[in-house]
Amino acid sequence: MACFLHIETATGICSVALSKNGNLLAVESRNEGYKHAENILVLVEKIKETAGIDLSEIDAVVVSAGPGSYTGLRIGMSTAKGICYALDKELIVVDTLEIIAAGYRRCNPGFSGLILPMLDARRMEVYTALFDERGSRLMENAPVILDEKSFSDLRNKRLAIIGDGAAKFSEIAQAGSWTFEPSFSWDAQDSINMATEAFEKEQFADLAYAEPNYLKPFYTTAKPVQL
Repeated sequence: MACFLHIETATGICSVALSKNGNLLAVESRNEGYKHAENILVLVEKIKETAGIDLSEIDAVVVSAGPGSYTGLRIGMSTAKGICYALDKELIVVDTLEIIAAGYRRCNPGFSGLILPMLDARRMEVYTALFDERGSRLMENAPVILDEKSFSDLRNKRLAIIGDGAAKFSEIAQAGSWTFEPSFSWDAQDSINMATEAFEKEQFADLAYAEPNYLKPFYTTAKPVQL
């Protein structure tokens, strides 16, 4: 097993955590909009003090790599890379939507149904993916333009729609059995299981070439998927 520093900056939440042998040692989060550049190293210092661990003791840095905010993802990735370079540590990148779904399962251990995390991508577009109650992926990450027919094939399923993109979908969706939780909050600790699995399989990112998964370029005329 191993010791990890976890970084989550893909949305307005700035969160860091320390874990060891699959157990959470410390976590700190701030939800102050996109002030990650101001907050992230402050939070790292706080969790070091709480856990009584120096960063030289960690085995890898785990970063939430997207999709999400372009600015937030760049800050998280650059911070993670900087620490890895300085301390000669491994880098592990994990999927943001998978982290959100893992956070929902952590906060709702008895939940039985499907989980649809949604991150706001402006206008009626979201970044989304679909997971079952065990965390298995049922749909790959995609930018989706929402309308009243979106995900109509899931209309009779128990579905938790979470994240800041859920609010606008709740205004047009036609499914009374769905649960919308746009204010649901996750944090860096929700990447612990994914990081542990990646470390055991030696699935490390290349420090020179690792980039956030923006899911689509900043300037694009390509039409997103419509479901």
